[in-house]
Amino acid sequence: MARRTKAEAEATRESILDSAECVFMSKGVARASLEEIARTSGVTRGAVYWHFKNKQDILDAMLERVRAPLGAMLDDAATSGDSLTNLRQLCIISLRKLATDEQYFRVYYILFHRNETDQALSKHREVAAQAVDFVSSLLTAPENRQRLRPGLTPELAAHILHSQMLGLFFDYLVHPERKEFAEQAPIIVDALLSGLIIDEH
Repeated sequence: MARRTKAEAEATRESILDSAECVFMSKGVARASLEEIARTSGVTRGAVYWHFKNKQDILDAMLERVRAPLGAMLDDAATSGDSLTNLRQLCIISLRKLATDEQYFRVYYILFHRNETDQALSKHREVAAQAVDFVSSLLTAPENRQRLRPGLTPELAAHILHSQMLGLFFDYLVHPERKEFAEQAPIIVDALLSGLIIDEH
């Protein structure tokens, strides 16, 4: 019984997140209400509060849900094989998911274009800091640092790569009709990295 109750609670949580995606997409985060999310999900407002403190908590959970599958890849990129090759693959997958995964697209569209709350800027800064810190830590490894182009520090290279990827995300989110984007992802990422990393081959 306890296991079933836990499963049901998780199903309710997922349903609330699904409904929140729809409401946030149509109304924006600031104009959306927990009552409307509850109504769309077919649950009470109390059920929403049981799982989430507020709209920002819901948005955080939505972002975590689409980023979770990449979490293992982040660990692998840092700990196994050629970390620069893994970083390249991670960038390619991120761009391809944006073009091919509807839920991934929706959540980032909400984050970048439908989040008018006071917490939006701090959330953008948090996400950016996590990405920059991760890339910087990879590039700090001696075998990677020596391949940086002259004058670049790991921190500066990480900021440049993040800014370029962020620009690609922003651009595709407002021009999703570019279906060739997924196929072009490897070419795009190689062009970005070639400005930062010296090819050993």
